[in-house]
Amino acid sequence: MDQKTISRVLIAAGALATAAGIFLFFVFGTRAAIECRQSYPEFSRLFWPGLVWLWAIGLSYCAAMAYYFRIVINIGRDRSFIQENARGLIRIAVLMCAAGVLWLGGILALPASPGRLALALAAIASFAMGMLAWALGRLLAHAVQLKEENDLTV
Repeated sequence: MDQKTISRVLIAAGALATAAGIFLFFVFGTRAAIECRQSYPEFSRLFWPGLVWLWAIGLSYCAAMAYYFRIVINIGRDRSFIQENARGLIRIAVLMCAAGVLWLGGILALPASPGRLALALAAIASFAMGMLAWALGRLLAHAVQLKEENDLTV
C-alpha cells in the first residue's frame, strides 16, 4: 500500500472520528444538558459550567484531531519522518492529557453518582491516548534524528 492510499484511509477514519466527536460533545452533549436542566431543576446551577466543561473537552479533542490531520497529510506527501510530525504527536499528547485532567475535574465536581465511573473511564482513555501519542512522538523524533544523520552520511 503506498503513502497516498494510507493517508486517504487515515483521513477517512479521522473524519469519521471527528464527526462523531463533534456530534457527541456539541450536539448530543448540549441536548443532554438541556434535558437534565429541565428534569433536575435543583442542579440547574451546573448547566453553564457543565456545558463549558464539556465543550472544553470537545475542543481539546478537536485540536488534537487538527494535529492528526496535519501528520496524515504529511504522510501522504511522503514526509513521514519529519520533526513537524514528532512535534504534532507531542502536542496531541498534551491535548489528550489536558482532556484527561478535565474529565477528572468533572469527577471532583459531581456529587456521588453512577456517572463518575464513566468520567473515570474517559479520563483513563484520554491519558492512555496521550501517553501513546507522547511515546510515538519521542520515537519519531529519534527516527528523524537517525534519518538526518543517515542522509548526511550518504
